[in-house]
Amino acid sequence: MKTLTKDEKDALALVQQDVEITIDNVFSSFGEKALRNLKSLSGIFTGLYFKAINHDPKVPNWKNKDDIFSTNNYANIVESVVKVHAGYDEFSNLKNYITKNTFLKVENSFGEAIGYYTAARDSGDKHERFYYIVVSELDLLNNFSALEFIQKNNMRRVIIIAYTKSVNTEINKENKLNGKLINLGFDTLVINGLSPASVCEAVYYAKDLKKPSIILANLN
Repeated sequence: MKTLTKDEKDALALVQQDVEITIDNVFSSFGEKALRNLKSLSGIFTGLYFKAINHDPKVPNWKNKDDIFSTNNYANIVESVVKVHAGYDEFSNLKNYITKNTFLKVENSFGEAIGYYTAARDSGDKHERFYYIVVSELDLLNNFSALEFIQKNNMRRVIIIAYTKSVNTEINKENKLNGKLINLGFDTLVINGLSPASVCEAVYYAKDLKKPSIILANLN
């Protein structure tokens, strides 16, 4: 599996620190619990936008770019913050873009990601773009029909990153999440913590598999 150098890891950690400072400054009115949830996800999007994905913030509609979909409102907010740090302009005024009133309405779905992938594939897209779906553990458990569709259609460029409190939590014991995913035909990779470096290295591994895969990321 491809690994990052110490300098690369240190650089990502500094970006993550800046992202967390922005989250504190802009979203302090959301309350401590919301801030903790937002900051805990910063490593996923920092790792993706600053190292792992194929994109160019100066050309947001570049046809070769990888696409990221987040199905949880916390994740959507963190992605918006990271995109600002990565050089995208569209969410530059975050305080006006995301308010308490819109906070719970910022949401996408598995279906959107699958739809974009299917449309690109059926149009003869040969760019080998990857599609990342960032979800909570609960989102994942509630979307097994979508997971079955991904497997059935061999969507090999789909990489799902699911964040969980722990792979050994009660919800996982009860549902045997990892076993269910393996039974569906997914390769799964469990990582401890959500540092940008660990997310990057897991993504590199998943890309090399050339099949649909799921990264289970433990929130420490």
